[in-house]
Amino acid sequence: MEKFPLRRWWKAHEIERIWPETLLRMKEIYYVAACSRFKTMNFVKDHAWVLTSGGKGASAMLLHSRGSLFPVFNGKTDITPPFFLERALKNIRLYSLQGLADEVETLEAMLLPFGLRGRETVNFKLMTLEKSPSAVKAPEGISLRRAERSDIDALMPLEAAYEKEEVMPAGSIFDIRSCRYNLERIVTKEKTLIALMDNRIVAKINTNAESYSRYQIGGVYVLPEYRRRGIASCLTAAFSRVLLSKNKGLNLFVNNGNTAARKAYIRCGFMELADYRIVYL
Repeated sequence: MEKFPLRRWWKAHEIERIWPETLLRMKEIYYVAACSRFKTMNFVKDHAWVLTSGGKGASAMLLHSRGSLFPVFNGKTDITPPFFLERALKNIRLYSLQGLADEVETLEAMLLPFGLRGRETVNFKLMTLEKSPSAVKAPEGISLRRAERSDIDALMPLEAAYEKEEVMPAGSIFDIRSCRYNLERIVTKEKTLIALMDNRIVAKINTNAESYSRYQIGGVYVLPEYRRRGIASCLTAAFSRVLLSKNKGLNLFVNNGNTAARKAYIRCGFMELADYRIVYL
């Protein structure tokens, strides 16, 4: 892998956003979550630290947003350690590291001298879809439509179960008010699709990030009693068609231990791209 003499870290202000944005666009497909956070970041509360080399543009970045730290190293290995973080971390919240597995591992090693250690690591497969999804047969009796505000009460049990099973780190305490707030945000601001059967909502899916030319899919959940009927594949394929019609590619990441979901996404045409990792601190 090509190495560069990466020398100097500095904090980018909003007027200098072209530097980190150019870096993110270079390999956007790997950094959809980071791109999404950067596009809407508050430069007062959040931080974008950029590594430059002799005026040749940004070579790497650390993006801090809402308690998460995203490494954007673009495959570089000769990274100058971010010693400035020892001082910076005294004034910011940091709950997790998130990104490509090898880059998170590199960052985690850099943070060890500052006394920061991961308490839980979750590994995922980053998957992508560029063209129309494979044809998937819809289960009998199913109907699909976007979620509305009037669906929030009916969706709450699904969203709560999803957060407990797929999102919350071990030992965390479930907060129903935070869950409802997040669900309301998803229904009003994200793109959504729900599946109905037997006069009830049985599954859901939504976007959870949007970069410059891609959507990231998340929030996929099927009620346990309705699983193994092909609902997840049907819902994902239909949702993917809607999103792809907007001329954007698709990303998602799936827990390595969730074999059923992984198979469902492959059935829809998604391909594995890279290893992804979240480390909770």
